[in-house]
Amino acid sequence: MPTHEQAAVVHDRPVPAPRLAAGPPGTAGGPEPRTSPVSQAERDALQLWRRMALAATTEATPQPRRVPVPTELHGALRLFEEAVEGSLNGGPSVPSAGALHPYEHVVVAGGAGGPSVFAVDVARRTCRLTYSGGQVTRALDDSGLPLPGPDAFLVLTVVRPWLSMRKYGDRGYLYAQLDAAHLGAHLLCLGSRSHRRAEWLTRAASEPLTALLGLADNCRFLHSVLLLDDVVESCPEPSRSWTCTDARNTEAGVPPLAFLEGQSWRTVAPYRQAAPARTTLARRAPLLPAAPDAEGLLRDGALSRLLARRRSTKDFAPADLPGGALRKALSALATPLTTDLPEADGFGATLVALQVAGVDPGAYPLRGGRIAAEPAVRAVADRDSIVRICMGQEHLRHTAAAVVLHTRRHRMFPRGMAGVDQALLRAGALAHLLCLGATGAGIAVTTIGGFDSRRWHALASLPEEDEVLYVAMLGTGGTAPVKLDRLQRTYAHDER
Repeated sequence: MPTHEQAAVVHDRPVPAPRLAAGPPGTAGGPEPRTSPVSQAERDALQLWRRMALAATTEATPQPRRVPVPTELHGALRLFEEAVEGSLNGGPSVPSAGALHPYEHVVVAGGAGGPSVFAVDVARRTCRLTYSGGQVTRALDDSGLPLPGPDAFLVLTVVRPWLSMRKYGDRGYLYAQLDAAHLGAHLLCLGSRSHRRAEWLTRAASEPLTALLGLADNCRFLHSVLLLDDVVESCPEPSRSWTCTDARNTEAGVPPLAFLEGQSWRTVAPYRQAAPARTTLARRAPLLPAAPDAEGLLRDGALSRLLARRRSTKDFAPADLPGGALRKALSALATPLTTDLPEADGFGATLVALQVAGVDPGAYPLRGGRIAAEPAVRAVADRDSIVRICMGQEHLRHTAAAVVLHTRRHRMFPRGMAGVDQALLRAGALAHLLCLGATGAGIAVTTIGGFDSRRWHALASLPEEDEVLYVAMLGTGGTAPVKLDRLQRTYAHDER
């Protein structure tokens, strides 16, 4: 918990003047007494100094009790271990703006005493039991998410926007949504490999769960839920590196809410809307309007084999992109996924071909991952323009092709931020499929959020009523040693 002085600063109360030494002059009881008044500069320095202080929990604070890792948690932990395969930083092996991964994991698993809730830190390999028993059962039932079987479990993706907004400002909220969508698609692909029932629920009636977990009070929100049941075969046990504690009825290890995080949350919380009143049934379908004979990667099981190999390129080399490889990568957009997303009416993807062998430069609508026979427009941007409309990201200069994901404004904004969040989720999931498709085709790919949407709208020759959501860049991999946006400066926004 914050110290008295820290709390005073957070709540805009004046900090008490520094105490004077009690002992007589020159004794061991303390320093010499003050003979001059405390200046405002000294008060200011003390105030900031105390704001920067850290306070550990006291010996009297109840500590979480170490417990064995519950058997019912093994499947979820094994899923997380698979999700980080190929990662260089211990987090999920998925794209993330600035490699920030602005989300947390919560698992709801059954057990002899009923369902329990665990907060899971994948990087630290720790689990905390936070809730159990009747309150969890009621929250699940009221949310329309009862565990369907003894081996079923839920993986909740909880977004903490501050982790992205503290670097990217308001646009960090958009990045947090896209990053969580990449993660959700990644976990769904893994779960589909290990379980016969794997459903990505993006519109669950989750208010009871949100209230139980106290998410809004801690500047977080529930993004989506992955339901896994009916394991294909006995899963191997997770590694022995995991530890578990019983943190029920204790606040130990829960840091005080940072003042700046609270301020950031208050800039977006008023725009967010309540979850749906009813949980929608999931169905298996492509996320884009598909051609009748479109073939996605999931049909032959190739998708899950690409998850650990996927990488975001650091830059592109000046070379033609083979047309056949591009078509193979684009076919991933037709992959059907089991979600509760509505029909993809109004959602679209457009290819901007810049330097593709066998494909004339221009903007081509994509349907079911297939390139239209004729471009909507043949005019394309030069290399300097590409850098400019990507906010000065020089490493994108030699992009050979781009896929612009977009949606009709009248399908997004009338539903408020719920419509915006859902559109970003679909865009992020499609971009993840495209990244996997590019991996399978052997071509370089990266997704970008730092771009001028109005100029990309014109470059892709989109209808006036469309809004650009996300852009993926493809080409031949270059030789840059560093991915710039992982550094401290916001290079994706052309920060100087």
